[in-house]
Amino acid sequence: MTEKILGGGFLRRSLSVAALLALDAVSLALGLLVALYLAGDGPVAGAVGVLPVPVALGLAVFGALDLYDRASRRRSPGALIGGLLLWAGLVSAGSVLYPQSGYSPGVALTALPIALAASGGLRLLYEQGIELVYRRGLGLVPTVVVGPPEGRARLRRLVEEPGAYSLAGEVGISPSGVDLEELRGVLDCSGAEHVVLTGAERLSDESFLELLRSLRLRGVRLRVVPGAVHLTRGRAVLSSGMGLPLLEVDYPSLDNTQRALKRALDVAGSLAALAALSPLLLAVALAVRLDSRGPVFFRQTRAGADGKAFLCYKFRSMHPDAEERQEDLEERNEADGAAFKIRDDPRVTLVGRSIRRWSIDELPQLLNVLAGDMSLVGPRPLPLRDFERLGELQTRRLAAVPGITGYWQTSGRSDLSFEDMVRLDLYYIENWSLSLDLKIILKTVGAVLNRKGAY
Repeated sequence: MTEKILGGGFLRRSLSVAALLALDAVSLALGLLVALYLAGDGPVAGAVGVLPVPVALGLAVFGALDLYDRASRRRSPGALIGGLLLWAGLVSAGSVLYPQSGYSPGVALTALPIALAASGGLRLLYEQGIELVYRRGLGLVPTVVVGPPEGRARLRRLVEEPGAYSLAGEVGISPSGVDLEELRGVLDCSGAEHVVLTGAERLSDESFLELLRSLRLRGVRLRVVPGAVHLTRGRAVLSSGMGLPLLEVDYPSLDNTQRALKRALDVAGSLAALAALSPLLLAVALAVRLDSRGPVFFRQTRAGADGKAFLCYKFRSMHPDAEERQEDLEERNEADGAAFKIRDDPRVTLVGRSIRRWSIDELPQLLNVLAGDMSLVGPRPLPLRDFERLGELQTRRLAAVPGITGYWQTSGRSDLSFEDMVRLDLYYIENWSLSLDLKIILKTVGAVLNRKGAY
Protein backbone atom coordinates (compact mmCIF):
# COMPACT_ATOMS: atom_id res chain seq x y z
CA MET A 1 0.00 0.00 0.00
CA THR A 2 2.84 2.38 0.92
CA GLU A 3 4.63 1.65 -2.35
CA LYS A 4 1.42 2.30 -4.30
CA ILE A 5 0.92 5.66 -2.60
CA LEU A 6 4.55 6.71 -3.03
CA GLY A 7 4.60 5.40 -6.58
CA GLY A 8 1.75 7.69 -7.62
CA GLY A 9 3.41 10.31 -9.78
CA PHE A 10 1.15 13.25 -8.97
CA LEU A 11 0.98 12.58 -5.23
CA ARG A 12 4.70 11.93 -4.90
CA ARG A 13 5.47 15.06 -6.89
CA SER A 14 3.12 17.13 -4.70
CA LEU A 15 4.69 15.79 -1.49
CA SER A 16 8.17 16.56 -2.81
CA VAL A 17 7.26 20.15 -3.70
CA ALA A 18 5.51 20.66 -0.33
CA ALA A 19 8.55 19.36 1.57
CA LEU A 20 10.98 21.55 -0.34
CA LEU A 21 8.74 24.61 0.08
CA ALA A 22 8.67 24.03 3.84
CA LEU A 23 12.45 23.58 4.06
CA ASP A 24 13.14 26.70 2.01
CA ALA A 25 10.61 28.75 3.99
CA VAL A 26 12.35 27.76 7.23
CA SER A 27 15.77 28.60 5.71
CA LEU A 28 14.72 32.03 4.45
CA ALA A 29 12.95 32.90 7.70
CA LEU A 30 15.95 31.74 9.72
CA GLY A 31 18.32 33.84 7.63
CA LEU A 32 16.24 36.98 8.08
CA LEU A 33 15.65 36.47 11.83
CA VAL A 34 19.34 35.86 12.53
CA ALA A 35 20.28 38.88 10.39
CA LEU A 36 17.81 41.07 12.31
CA TYR A 37 19.26 39.85 15.59
CA LEU A 38 22.83 40.52 14.47
CA ALA A 39 21.81 44.02 13.39
CA GLY A 40 21.84 44.89 17.08
CA ASP A 41 18.23 45.55 17.99
CA GLY A 42 17.03 41.96 18.12
CA PRO A 43 14.02 40.82 16.08
CA VAL A 44 12.01 43.99 15.39
CA ALA A 45 8.28 43.49 15.86
CA GLY A 46 7.41 45.23 12.61
CA ALA A 47 9.92 43.23 10.60
CA VAL A 48 8.76 39.95 12.12
CA GLY A 49 5.19 40.89 11.30
CA VAL A 50 5.93 41.22 7.59
CA LEU A 51 8.29 38.21 7.56
CA PRO A 52 5.92 36.11 5.38
CA VAL A 53 6.30 38.65 2.55
CA PRO A 54 10.07 38.25 1.89
CA VAL A 55 9.78 34.52 2.54
CA ALA A 56 6.99 34.19 -0.04
CA LEU A 57 9.05 36.32 -2.44
CA GLY A 58 11.99 33.94 -2.05
CA LEU A 59 9.82 30.88 -2.68
CA ALA A 60 8.46 32.52 -5.83
CA VAL A 61 12.00 33.22 -7.08
CA PHE A 62 13.01 29.61 -6.36
CA GLY A 63 9.97 28.38 -8.26
CA ALA A 64 10.83 30.54 -11.27
CA LEU A 65 14.32 28.98 -11.32
CA ASP A 66 12.89 25.42 -11.36
CA LEU A 67 14.12 24.63 -7.85
CA TYR A 68 10.88 22.72 -7.26
CA ASP A 69 11.08 20.84 -10.54
CA ARG A 70 12.30 17.30 -11.05
CA ALA A 71 15.52 16.15 -9.39
CA SER A 72 17.72 16.87 -12.42
CA ARG A 73 16.77 20.57 -12.23
CA ARG A 74 16.11 21.23 -8.56
CA ARG A 75 19.55 19.90 -7.54
CA SER A 76 21.36 22.69 -9.37
CA PRO A 77 23.63 24.53 -6.89
CA GLY A 78 24.04 27.36 -9.39
CA ALA A 79 20.27 27.92 -9.49
CA LEU A 80 20.09 27.94 -5.68
CA ILE A 81 22.91 30.48 -5.37
CA GLY A 82 21.46 32.61 -8.17
CA GLY A 83 18.00 32.47 -6.61
CA LEU A 84 19.26 33.63 -3.23
CA LEU A 85 21.28 36.45 -4.80
CA LEU A 86 18.20 37.63 -6.68
CA TRP A 87 16.09 37.31 -3.52
CA ALA A 88 18.57 39.34 -1.45
CA GLY A 89 18.59 42.00 -4.15
CA LEU A 90 14.79 42.21 -4.20
CA VAL A 91 14.59 42.36 -0.40
CA SER A 92 17.21 45.13 -0.40
CA ALA A 93 15.26 47.10 -3.00
CA GLY A 94 12.04 46.60 -1.05
CA SER A 95 13.65 47.80 2.16
CA VAL A 96 14.71 51.02 0.44
CA LEU A 97 11.24 51.60 -1.01
CA TYR A 98 9.50 50.68 2.25
CA PRO A 99 11.86 51.53 5.15
CA GLN A 100 8.98 51.09 7.61
CA SER A 101 9.21 47.34 6.97
CA GLY A 102 12.10 47.12 9.43
CA TYR A 103 14.50 45.61 6.90
CA SER A 104 17.60 47.14 5.30
CA PRO A 105 20.09 46.18 2.57
CA GLY A 106 22.53 45.18 5.32
CA VAL A 107 20.00 42.77 6.82
CA ALA A 108 19.33 41.24 3.39
CA LEU A 109 23.05 40.76 2.67
CA THR A 110 23.63 39.24 6.12
CA ALA A 111 20.68 36.88 5.64
CA LEU A 112 22.05 35.67 2.29
CA PRO A 113 24.88 33.35 3.47
CA ILE A 114 22.80 32.13 6.43
CA ALA A 115 19.87 31.21 4.17
CA LEU A 116 22.27 29.63 1.66
CA ALA A 117 23.86 27.42 4.31
CA ALA A 118 20.49 26.46 5.78
CA SER A 119 18.72 25.83 2.49
CA GLY A 120 21.68 24.00 0.95
CA GLY A 121 22.11 21.81 4.04
CA LEU A 122 18.43 20.98 4.39
CA ARG A 123 18.08 20.25 0.69
CA LEU A 124 21.10 17.94 0.84
CA LEU A 125 19.56 16.06 3.78
CA TYR A 126 16.28 15.86 1.88
CA GLU A 127 17.92 14.38 -1.23
CA GLN A 128 19.86 11.87 0.89
CA GLY A 129 16.61 10.90 2.58
CA ILE A 130 14.95 10.38 -0.80
CA GLU A 131 17.86 8.19 -1.92
CA LEU A 132 17.56 6.17 1.30
CA VAL A 133 13.86 5.62 0.58
CA TYR A 134 14.71 4.44 -2.95
CA ARG A 135 17.43 2.10 -1.65
CA ARG A 136 14.83 0.48 0.60
CA GLY A 137 12.72 -0.19 -2.47
CA LEU A 138 9.97 2.29 -1.65
CA GLY A 139 8.38 4.71 -4.09
CA LEU A 140 10.15 3.28 -7.14
CA VAL A 141 8.66 3.89 -10.59
CA PRO A 142 8.01 0.57 -12.39
CA THR A 143 9.66 0.90 -15.79
CA VAL A 144 9.45 -1.22 -18.93
CA VAL A 145 12.53 -1.17 -21.17
CA VAL A 146 11.99 -1.51 -24.92
CA GLY A 147 14.76 -1.93 -27.48
CA PRO A 148 17.38 -4.24 -29.02
CA PRO A 149 19.28 -6.64 -26.70
CA GLU A 150 22.43 -4.51 -26.34
CA GLY A 151 20.43 -1.37 -25.61
CA ARG A 152 18.23 -3.15 -23.06
CA ALA A 153 21.29 -4.56 -21.32
CA ARG A 154 22.76 -1.07 -20.91
CA LEU A 155 19.47 0.32 -19.59
CA ARG A 156 19.04 -2.67 -17.29
CA ARG A 157 22.35 -1.88 -15.61
CA LEU A 158 21.30 1.74 -15.12
CA VAL A 159 17.84 0.89 -13.78
CA GLU A 160 19.30 -1.62 -11.33
CA GLU A 161 21.48 1.09 -9.81
CA PRO A 162 19.96 2.72 -6.68
CA GLY A 163 17.55 5.33 -7.96
CA ALA A 164 13.92 6.17 -8.59
CA TYR A 165 13.17 3.36 -11.07
CA SER A 166 12.62 -0.38 -10.90
CA LEU A 167 12.68 -2.77 -13.84
CA ALA A 168 9.16 -4.08 -14.48
CA GLY A 169 9.83 -5.87 -17.76
CA GLU A 170 11.55 -5.86 -21.13
CA VAL A 171 10.28 -5.97 -24.72
CA GLY A 172 12.45 -6.36 -27.80
CA ILE A 173 12.41 -4.71 -31.22
CA SER A 174 11.99 -6.76 -34.39
CA PRO A 175 12.54 -5.59 -37.98
CA SER A 176 8.80 -4.94 -38.19
CA GLY A 177 8.79 -2.79 -35.03
CA VAL A 178 7.70 -3.23 -31.42
CA ASP A 179 5.37 -6.12 -30.60
CA LEU A 180 2.56 -4.02 -29.13
CA GLU A 181 0.61 -7.06 -27.91
CA GLU A 182 3.61 -8.21 -25.89
CA LEU A 183 4.19 -4.68 -24.57
CA ARG A 184 0.54 -4.33 -23.56
CA GLY A 185 0.73 -7.63 -21.71
CA VAL A 186 3.82 -6.52 -19.79
CA LEU A 187 2.17 -3.21 -18.91
CA ASP A 188 -1.00 -4.94 -17.73
CA CYS A 189 0.88 -7.45 -15.56
CA SER A 190 3.32 -4.94 -14.05
CA GLY A 191 1.09 -1.88 -13.77
CA ALA A 192 4.01 0.17 -15.12
CA GLU A 193 3.26 3.67 -16.34
CA HIS A 194 6.71 4.46 -17.68
CA VAL A 195 8.41 3.10 -20.82
CA VAL A 196 12.00 3.81 -21.89
CA LEU A 197 12.77 3.16 -25.56
CA THR A 198 16.28 2.63 -26.88
CA GLY A 199 17.16 2.04 -30.52
CA ALA A 200 14.31 4.25 -31.74
CA GLU A 201 16.24 4.91 -34.95
CA ARG A 202 15.49 1.30 -35.96
CA LEU A 203 11.76 1.96 -36.04
CA SER A 204 9.92 3.26 -39.08
CA ASP A 205 7.84 6.42 -38.68
CA GLU A 206 4.67 4.34 -38.78
CA SER A 207 5.89 1.92 -36.09
CA PHE A 208 6.99 4.72 -33.80
CA LEU A 209 3.71 6.63 -34.18
CA GLU A 210 1.74 3.44 -33.53
CA LEU A 211 3.73 2.83 -30.35
CA LEU A 212 3.25 6.44 -29.26
CA ARG A 213 -0.49 6.28 -29.93
CA SER A 214 -0.88 3.07 -27.95
CA LEU A 215 1.00 4.39 -24.93
CA ARG A 216 -0.85 7.69 -25.03
CA LEU A 217 -4.21 5.91 -24.88
CA ARG A 218 -2.99 4.03 -21.81
CA GLY A 219 -1.65 7.16 -20.10
CA VAL A 220 1.87 5.69 -20.12
CA ARG A 221 4.83 8.06 -20.34
CA LEU A 222 7.39 7.35 -23.06
CA ARG A 223 11.02 8.43 -22.90
CA VAL A 224 13.47 7.83 -25.71
CA VAL A 225 17.23 7.32 -25.33
CA PRO A 226 18.91 9.42 -28.05
CA GLY A 227 21.64 7.80 -30.06
CA ALA A 228 25.11 9.31 -30.00
CA VAL A 229 24.63 10.41 -33.62
CA HIS A 230 21.64 12.54 -32.65
CA LEU A 231 23.50 14.10 -29.74
CA THR A 232 26.31 15.26 -32.01
CA ARG A 233 23.94 17.05 -34.36
CA GLY A 234 23.34 19.88 -31.96
CA ARG A 235 20.31 21.52 -30.45
CA ALA A 236 17.08 21.04 -32.41
CA VAL A 237 14.92 24.11 -32.99
CA LEU A 238 11.39 23.82 -34.40
CA SER A 239 10.97 25.79 -37.64
CA SER A 240 7.96 26.18 -39.94
CA GLY A 241 9.46 28.37 -42.66
CA MET A 242 8.58 25.91 -45.45
CA GLY A 243 5.00 25.38 -44.33
CA LEU A 244 5.74 22.18 -42.40
CA PRO A 245 7.59 21.45 -39.13
CA LEU A 246 11.33 21.11 -39.62
CA LEU A 247 14.16 20.53 -37.15
CA GLU A 248 16.83 23.17 -37.61
CA VAL A 249 20.17 21.71 -36.44
CA ASP A 250 22.85 23.96 -35.01
CA TYR A 251 25.97 22.67 -33.29
CA PRO A 252 26.22 24.02 -29.71
CA SER A 253 29.02 26.35 -28.67
CA LEU A 254 29.95 28.51 -25.71
CA ASP A 255 29.79 32.24 -26.24
CA ASN A 256 32.53 34.54 -24.97
CA THR A 257 30.72 35.36 -21.71
CA GLN A 258 30.19 31.69 -20.91
CA ARG A 259 33.82 30.89 -21.71
CA ALA A 260 34.96 33.69 -19.42
CA LEU A 261 32.74 32.42 -16.59
CA LYS A 262 33.99 28.87 -17.01
CA ARG A 263 37.61 30.02 -17.11
CA ALA A 264 37.09 32.15 -13.98
CA LEU A 265 35.65 29.12 -12.17
CA ASP A 266 38.63 27.01 -13.32
CA VAL A 267 41.26 29.50 -12.12
CA ALA A 268 39.57 30.24 -8.80
CA GLY A 269 38.76 26.59 -8.13
CA SER A 270 42.20 25.24 -9.00
CA LEU A 271 44.00 27.90 -6.93
CA ALA A 272 41.75 27.25 -3.94
CA ALA A 273 42.19 23.47 -4.28
CA LEU A 274 45.99 23.70 -4.56
CA ALA A 275 46.14 25.89 -1.45
CA ALA A 276 43.77 23.73 0.60
CA LEU A 277 45.30 20.40 -0.50
CA SER A 278 48.98 21.42 -0.35
CA PRO A 279 49.72 19.31 2.79
CA LEU A 280 48.15 16.26 1.13
CA LEU A 281 50.03 16.89 -2.12
CA LEU A 282 53.36 17.07 -0.28
CA ALA A 283 52.60 13.89 1.68
CA VAL A 284 51.65 11.97 -1.46
CA ALA A 285 54.74 13.22 -3.30
CA LEU A 286 56.93 11.95 -0.48
CA ALA A 287 55.12 8.58 -0.39
CA VAL A 288 55.49 8.08 -4.15
CA ARG A 289 59.21 8.92 -3.95
CA LEU A 290 59.84 6.48 -1.10
CA ASP A 291 57.69 3.66 -2.50
CA SER A 292 59.54 3.04 -5.75
CA ARG A 293 62.30 4.46 -7.91
CA GLY A 294 61.39 7.03 -10.49
CA PRO A 295 59.98 10.56 -10.65
CA VAL A 296 57.16 11.79 -8.45
CA PHE A 297 55.09 13.03 -11.38
CA PHE A 298 54.00 11.09 -14.44
CA ARG A 299 53.86 13.18 -17.60
CA GLN A 300 51.97 11.88 -20.61
CA THR A 301 51.03 13.47 -23.92
CA ARG A 302 47.25 13.50 -24.28
CA ALA A 303 44.72 14.78 -26.79
CA GLY A 304 42.93 17.93 -25.69
CA ALA A 305 40.32 20.18 -27.27
CA ASP A 306 40.10 19.68 -31.02
CA GLY A 307 42.80 17.00 -30.76
CA LYS A 308 45.54 19.44 -29.66
CA ALA A 309 48.25 17.56 -27.77
CA PHE A 310 49.43 18.68 -24.32
CA LEU A 311 51.42 17.28 -21.39
CA CYS A 312 49.08 15.91 -18.71
CA TYR A 313 50.42 15.64 -15.14
CA LYS A 314 49.58 12.96 -12.58
CA PHE A 315 51.20 11.50 -9.50
CA ARG A 316 53.13 8.46 -10.69
CA SER A 317 51.12 5.38 -9.73
CA MET A 318 53.02 2.84 -11.84
CA HIS A 319 56.57 1.63 -12.23
CA PRO A 320 58.74 3.78 -14.55
CA ASP A 321 58.64 1.22 -17.40
CA ALA A 322 54.82 1.08 -17.45
CA GLU A 323 54.38 2.53 -20.94
CA GLU A 324 56.96 0.17 -22.44
CA ARG A 325 55.14 -2.82 -20.89
CA GLN A 326 51.67 -1.80 -22.12
CA GLU A 327 52.06 -3.44 -25.52
CA ASP A 328 52.66 -6.79 -23.83
CA LEU A 329 49.46 -6.32 -21.78
CA GLU A 330 47.14 -5.35 -24.66
CA GLU A 331 45.56 -8.80 -24.76
CA ARG A 332 44.53 -8.42 -21.09
CA ASN A 333 42.67 -5.15 -21.76
CA GLU A 334 39.30 -5.24 -19.97
CA ALA A 335 37.88 -2.05 -21.48
CA ASP A 336 35.89 -1.92 -24.68
CA GLY A 337 36.26 0.64 -27.45
CA ALA A 338 39.47 2.64 -27.67
CA ALA A 339 40.24 2.69 -23.92
CA PHE A 340 42.80 0.56 -22.07
CA LYS A 341 42.03 -0.59 -18.52
CA ILE A 342 43.11 -3.56 -16.37
CA ARG A 343 41.53 -3.94 -12.95
CA ASP A 344 44.61 -5.66 -11.43
CA ASP A 345 47.30 -3.96 -13.48
CA PRO A 346 50.70 -5.49 -12.54
CA ARG A 347 52.43 -2.18 -13.33
CA VAL A 348 50.73 -0.34 -10.45
CA THR A 349 52.82 0.30 -7.32
CA LEU A 350 51.64 -0.16 -3.72
CA VAL A 351 51.18 3.58 -3.15
CA GLY A 352 49.80 3.92 -6.65
CA ARG A 353 46.99 1.49 -5.89
CA SER A 354 45.93 3.57 -2.90
CA ILE A 355 46.03 6.96 -4.59
CA ARG A 356 44.16 5.56 -7.59
CA ARG A 357 41.42 4.20 -5.35
CA TRP A 358 40.82 7.72 -4.04
CA SER A 359 41.60 9.45 -7.39
CA ILE A 360 44.42 11.39 -5.66
CA ASP A 361 46.74 10.66 -8.58
CA GLU A 362 44.69 13.10 -10.70
CA LEU A 363 45.27 16.14 -8.42
CA PRO A 364 48.42 17.45 -10.21
CA GLN A 365 46.15 18.15 -13.17
CA LEU A 366 45.11 21.28 -11.25
CA LEU A 367 48.33 22.68 -12.77
CA ASN A 368 46.99 21.82 -16.23
CA VAL A 369 43.82 23.71 -15.36
CA LEU A 370 45.81 26.80 -14.38
CA ALA A 371 47.75 26.55 -17.64
CA GLY A 372 44.48 26.45 -19.62
CA ASP A 373 45.07 23.01 -21.16
CA MET A 374 42.30 21.51 -19.03
CA SER A 375 39.19 22.57 -17.13
CA LEU A 376 37.86 21.44 -13.77
CA VAL A 377 34.94 19.80 -15.61
CA GLY A 378 34.92 18.33 -19.09
CA PRO A 379 35.52 15.12 -21.07
CA ARG A 380 38.54 13.19 -19.87
CA PRO A 381 41.68 13.68 -22.04
CA LEU A 382 42.69 10.42 -23.68
CA PRO A 383 46.24 9.13 -24.12
CA LEU A 384 47.40 9.30 -27.74
CA ARG A 385 47.16 5.52 -27.95
CA ASP A 386 43.40 5.72 -27.25
CA PHE A 387 42.89 8.90 -29.27
CA GLU A 388 44.32 7.33 -32.43
CA ARG A 389 41.76 4.51 -32.17
CA LEU A 390 38.72 6.78 -31.97
CA GLY A 391 36.12 6.67 -34.71
CA GLU A 392 34.96 9.81 -36.47
CA LEU A 393 31.83 10.01 -34.33
CA GLN A 394 33.75 9.54 -31.07
CA THR A 395 36.12 12.41 -31.84
CA ARG A 396 33.16 14.80 -31.39
CA ARG A 397 33.81 14.63 -27.64
CA LEU A 398 36.92 16.73 -28.35
CA ALA A 399 34.67 19.75 -28.95
CA ALA A 400 35.22 20.84 -25.33
CA VAL A 401 38.27 21.51 -23.17
CA PRO A 402 39.08 18.26 -21.29
CA GLY A 403 38.48 18.16 -17.55
CA ILE A 404 39.73 16.61 -14.32
CA THR A 405 36.22 15.35 -13.66
CA GLY A 406 33.13 15.07 -15.79
CA TYR A 407 29.70 13.57 -16.30
CA TRP A 408 31.27 10.16 -16.94
CA GLN A 409 33.24 10.13 -13.67
CA THR A 410 30.12 10.85 -11.60
CA SER A 411 28.10 8.15 -13.39
CA GLY A 412 30.18 5.03 -12.82
CA ARG A 413 33.68 5.74 -14.21
CA SER A 414 35.43 2.56 -15.30
CA ASP A 415 32.31 0.45 -14.74
CA LEU A 416 30.72 2.10 -17.79
CA SER A 417 31.40 1.10 -21.36
CA PHE A 418 33.38 3.27 -23.74
CA GLU A 419 30.18 3.96 -25.69
CA ASP A 420 28.51 5.17 -22.49
CA MET A 421 31.48 7.46 -21.81
CA VAL A 422 31.16 9.00 -25.27
CA ARG A 423 27.39 9.38 -24.87
CA LEU A 424 27.76 11.14 -21.50
CA ASP A 425 30.52 13.42 -22.79
CA LEU A 426 28.36 14.45 -25.75
CA TYR A 427 25.44 15.12 -23.42
CA TYR A 428 27.68 17.36 -21.31
CA ILE A 429 28.88 19.31 -24.36
CA GLU A 430 25.31 19.74 -25.58
CA ASN A 431 23.88 20.82 -22.21
CA TRP A 432 26.78 22.74 -20.65
CA SER A 433 26.00 25.38 -18.06
CA LEU A 434 27.85 26.84 -15.09
CA SER A 435 25.36 25.22 -12.73
CA LEU A 436 25.97 21.83 -14.41
CA ASP A 437 29.71 22.26 -13.77
CA LEU A 438 29.06 23.05 -10.09
CA LYS A 439 26.72 20.07 -9.81
CA ILE A 440 29.33 17.70 -11.31
CA ILE A 441 32.03 19.05 -8.97
CA LEU A 442 29.81 18.37 -5.94
CA LYS A 443 28.87 14.91 -7.23
CA THR A 444 32.55 14.13 -7.81
CA VAL A 445 33.15 14.29 -4.06
CA GLY A 446 30.54 11.58 -3.54
CA ALA A 447 31.92 9.49 -6.41
CA VAL A 448 35.45 9.67 -4.96
CA LEU A 449 34.26 8.69 -1.49
CA ASN A 450 32.21 5.85 -2.96
CA ARG A 451 35.26 4.71 -4.96
CA LYS A 452 33.02 2.77 -7.35
CA GLY A 453 34.65 2.19 -10.73
CA ALA A 454 38.06 3.49 -9.57
CA TYR A 455 41.07 1.31 -10.37
